[in-house]
Amino acid sequence: MPNRLKMSPELSDVVERARQAAREAGELLDPPTAPPRSHLSPEVRAVVADWKASGGFDRALSEVISDDPELADQ
Repeated sequence: MPNRLKMSPELSDVVERARQAAREAGELLDPPTAPPRSHLSPEVRAVVADWKASGGFDRALSEVISDDPELADQ
């Protein structure tokens, strides 16, 4: 658990108002409510992992990039 600094009630209020203003301005996003999870089935994830491990993914990626070099930066 991170070490939390103790703030005076006044400073805590100022920080909370600043967070709220940043959220309303779109500068501060609320944290996700749940950790990200894959929507792929375990079987599909296994196939993708095998494809990656075999080098097939890297070969396909190289082929796509050779056809359109601008994709290398994407």
